[in-house]
Amino acid sequence: MNPTPAIPSNQSSPVSRLTLGTVQFGLNYGIANQSGKPAYPICRDIIAEAFSSGIRFFDTAAAYGESEMVLGRALHELGIADQVILVSKSSPLTSEKTSPSDIKRTIEASLLGSLRHLGIESLPIYLFHRESEIGSIEVLAELRDRGLVNEIGISVDTAQGAENAVKEQLVDVIQLPYNLLDHRFTKSPWFNSSGNHPRLFARSAFLQGLLLMPEENLPPDLSSVLPVRRRIESLASEAGVRMSEICLRYCLSCPRIDSVLIGVDNVDQLKENITFASKGPLPPDLIQQIDEAVPDFPETIVRPSLWSK
Repeated sequence: MNPTPAIPSNQSSPVSRLTLGTVQFGLNYGIANQSGKPAYPICRDIIAEAFSSGIRFFDTAAAYGESEMVLGRALHELGIADQVILVSKSSPLTSEKTSPSDIKRTIEASLLGSLRHLGIESLPIYLFHRESEIGSIEVLAELRDRGLVNEIGISVDTAQGAENAVKEQLVDVIQLPYNLLDHRFTKSPWFNSSGNHPRLFARSAFLQGLLLMPEENLPPDLSSVLPVRRRIESLASEAGVRMSEICLRYCLSCPRIDSVLIGVDNVDQLKENITFASKGPLPPDLIQQIDEAVPDFPETIVRPSLWSK
């Protein structure tokens, strides 16, 4: 049996504050994705490079196509499956699964499938994939009590979803979207309060590529982002950094965030992000300038699930 790894004690270092997201390994993901899924050898090389660079968190989900299988295969081939912290998420519950017994069977079957795909016997971190499923958190707690998972939590998409999760004492971990355009969560009292809160994993540092894609490829219904993006690009230029760097380091500058997810298509992208992370937080005055340049965008802009397909 592979032991459940402990959370790295060096979590304060820039590299260990990164989580490698692997949705790209199983799906054609992201508004700016032009190349599709990387081939398996490329995925394996990315995972190897991430591990050798000190990254220990790897994020996947049952809903990410072949991601769990690709990740599990690569980790075992590299001989590091028992040295990393795997985060996975249950298959979203369908409207047909309404009775407590049905819900429990569905969640347990999803977890057992994830363990099989990853080639392990327990998951360090297991989350619900939808915030609406918080009412079934006791099912995850039972799986934790049985030793099938170590920590439990939920992936949220709204400020209210995060607030509901924070109030739930059984939740150990919350994954939420966070980037320099999305200030929904930082405005919440719980985000800025002291106390023993769940650990936070931040995703969407580049807003699924919206912050980096060529202007001519920007969908018309998201064009309100353009003036703000240009202003931030100008700030980046004045600071002598690239837009991708300012996006990532902005997220890493938030002391409330424990780990920031990054998704890459090749090893060079990964190395670039690791280099950015190694530079540490952005200067406080630059963060202030960014925040002053960003209005309160409606959720139709900052929530990709609401974008027109």
